[in-house]
Amino acid sequence: MSNIIHFPKGEYLKNINKRPKLTEEEINKVTLMNARRNADQLAESLAVDILTVLQEQIPNMDTALIEMLKSTLYREYDLPHPIQEIVSKIAVVKVLPNGEKITELNYKPILKKQEEEFDIEFIPDVD
Repeated sequence: MSNIIHFPKGEYLKNINKRPKLTEEEINKVTLMNARRNADQLAESLAVDILTVLQEQIPNMDTALIEMLKSTLYREYDLPHPIQEIVSKIAVVKVLPNGEKITELNYKPILKKQEEEFDIEFIPDVD
């Protein structure tokens, strides 16, 4: 029994639950890092599910889809993403008198001069 070493009880355990104080800048950096990580993980998870459904329909779409999802999620977290600049040029969200939100798309700001002659119309494929 004389070879037992007792763990110190007082001085080492008194600070076990204390966390270091973070500056406002450090808190902002951690918050930004967490928001970005959450958006990236959610985008990649959603993309896998969506790609599983679209895989047979649209080849080689995985990278573009993930970046579009990231851009959308980054916007929700107030984070910048390069695709947001393009989307802001072509998409405007309008609120109807009944409160419903709709997105109006106008591709002219990003089309080349020779492409402006063409009307782009999306017709849903309904069976």
